[in-house]
Amino acid sequence: MQVPRYVIRSSAFLVEPREDSETNPGVFGRSLANYVAGQMRQRGWNVEAVIPEDFGYCVMLARRPITLWIGCANRARSTNEWMAYVAAEGGLLRRVLRMTDSAKEIRRISAILSEIMKSAPGTEAYSVEP
Repeated sequence: MQVPRYVIRSSAFLVEPREDSETNPGVFGRSLANYVAGQMRQRGWNVEAVIPEDFGYCVMLARRPITLWIGCANRARSTNEWMAYVAAEGGLLRRVLRMTDSAKEIRRISAILSEIMKSAPGTEAYSVEP
């Protein structure tokens, strides 16, 4: 399943000094991830953590029955263009036996994420990319 990326242009998400030491050089997104995590909590989601990864920051939503998370990062070489997307990971056995419908969960969370990104502070532009 191809997941959409929600992209905004906003100067409201600040980059902290040396933030990219947790990710990769020039890769930011902690401020956006913390905002998304707070918005998900307000909508009743239990957010486990915001975790730095090499691609940006991961808003961990669940680990069982499948791992669900939202990836947040800046566009390459930009500190005012941000993107977020939903990801689901399940064990091989779960996928083979079709024990969980990850596509359904991705669609459900993507609808929420779309609204969060559209209404993010300082948003000057919003788009969805395949």
